[in-house]
Amino acid sequence: MSRFPLLRLPTLPLLNCIQYLKVFEIIDFSLLSKRTKALVSLVNWNQPDIHLNFSEDSKLCLKFPNDPGLEWILDFESELYDELYTTRAIDGNQFPSYIDSVLHGPKAFHHLVFPNDEHFETMRKMAEHVSAIFRTPIASFEINQQSDPSTMSIVKWLSTLQPSVVDLDVTIDDITAPTLLCILDNIKVTDHFSLDSKVISSEFEYHKAIDIPSVILSHSQWITLKSILNSSYRVLVLEESNSTFWDINSFLMHWLNGSNPQLEYISIRRSMKGKAIEEDIEEAFQIITKDLEVREHEENEKRPMRISISLHRPSSYSPPNDWCYDIVRNDGTIGTFHQTYFHRSDVPDFKFHYFYFHVWNKNI
Repeated sequence: MSRFPLLRLPTLPLLNCIQYLKVFEIIDFSLLSKRTKALVSLVNWNQPDIHLNFSEDSKLCLKFPNDPGLEWILDFESELYDELYTTRAIDGNQFPSYIDSVLHGPKAFHHLVFPNDEHFETMRKMAEHVSAIFRTPIASFEINQQSDPSTMSIVKWLSTLQPSVVDLDVTIDDITAPTLLCILDNIKVTDHFSLDSKVISSEFEYHKAIDIPSVILSHSQWITLKSILNSSYRVLVLEESNSTFWDINSFLMHWLNGSNPQLEYISIRRSMKGKAIEEDIEEAFQIITKDLEVREHEENEKRPMRISISLHRPSSYSPPNDWCYDIVRNDGTIGTFHQTYFHRSDVPDFKFHYFYFHVWNKNI
């Protein structure tokens, strides 16, 4: 069988041929040489949404806006079980790999599987390569259950690869203060940051502003009131917070005076030991509303009842609409708050205190 001399074509006809290749064919072609990589990067691609997940079995996922039902996934697995793998060259090194496809209803998932090495070197090289050939930065980024040295290495690598990331999710059972500071100081997040981790040092406090529109922290004891007041959140969710009722009162006072101008929603969950729930609610209300002009909330059809967590993901919050109270700024912006308690099933003598604050304007 004769072969078609693709690389001997003039540049424009060659680029026309390349744009009809499938995604994994594009990647394979671009890995042949520096010239093929440069040629692929010249094509005017529909820029994909690139998601990177560092874990025991890591993934690099691509979704193209013109093919919403297709997802192209580069898997980096701790073990390769398929005996029919072939080899692919990355930077002159040969790696075993194979291709697989799975259908889930109307969606198709195509997998290109590589081995996952100890320091994610193969995955990092492929992430750099894919980002370069499609001329698209990595949009969302996950770090799951990595050691502190590994997490810091990944963070520093990402910070040198690109100036910012849209979405960052970190899930680690316990994280040290230096590793947390490494994340906050080195990665600029433009839309959403989620940290599901407990900071090992109970004395660590963070006073700087966090200028990320949407932030969710599962253990937020380290965030101080000063940090909250100086930050530019749109959505803030704090669980296991150390904030006191007086801190919440101070936050509301500052909000009335113009702080946190971008804020749409804040949720604070505290774990505390106290009296009967009815007594606790009344005591909390008296402290939270001290020196504030508060009125009972009346339902209003102009109040939005869904708050988007981020621009990059479809999930949202639905704010409480019963037993609510309003405070109003001079510009007519309304802050509606609700508080409640729930008994903790895991710790009988303790209960959760929830405080929700939703910002809206009936004139908009």
